[in-house]
Amino acid sequence: MEEGTPINVKQAPAKRRRRWWIDVAIVAVAFLAVHAFVTRGIVRGPLPPLQGVLADGAATTVVQWQQAQGGEAFLLYVWASWCPICKTVEGSIDAVARDAAVLTVAMQSGDAAQVGRFLAARGYRWPTLIDDDARLSRLLGVDAVPTLIFVDRSGHVRAVTQGYTSEIGIRLRLWWAGRRS
Repeated sequence: MEEGTPINVKQAPAKRRRRWWIDVAIVAVAFLAVHAFVTRGIVRGPLPPLQGVLADGAATTVVQWQQAQGGEAFLLYVWASWCPICKTVEGSIDAVARDAAVLTVAMQSGDAAQVGRFLAARGYRWPTLIDDDARLSRLLGVDAVPTLIFVDRSGHVRAVTQGYTSEIGIRLRLWWAGRRS
């Protein structure tokens, strides 16, 4: 800058603000691209017909379970007892399960008795399908846990996420799935 040239004080903050928004946009696009890549194999559209045994020993299908919940949108939460990230999400899942429809799938976590003991030790009363051989998880395209699948009233997948998800993130996606039916 030449001596005597006036400094435009308003221009510098405006440039910083614009640069900040560009940085935010780049981070958001990168995050969405990674999320799309990580969840690319997970089921979209109609949920496949899933059936199995719950941790309490009762046989059910997802359709029967959803009808018993009043046919509302629900969260299908795939987790494992050995998964450290699943343990960080448990509290959020439990809070949501107290006032919303949540069906969980215990992937490779043992038989019904083992999963039932695991849930009881933590004080959770989630309806949980047993997936000791990962058959249900493969039908869903799930190869990593935790995976959260948000299903609308008509049985269509409306959102998917993997890894840590906050309670507010879960509630917002579930609300969106309920509106999209």
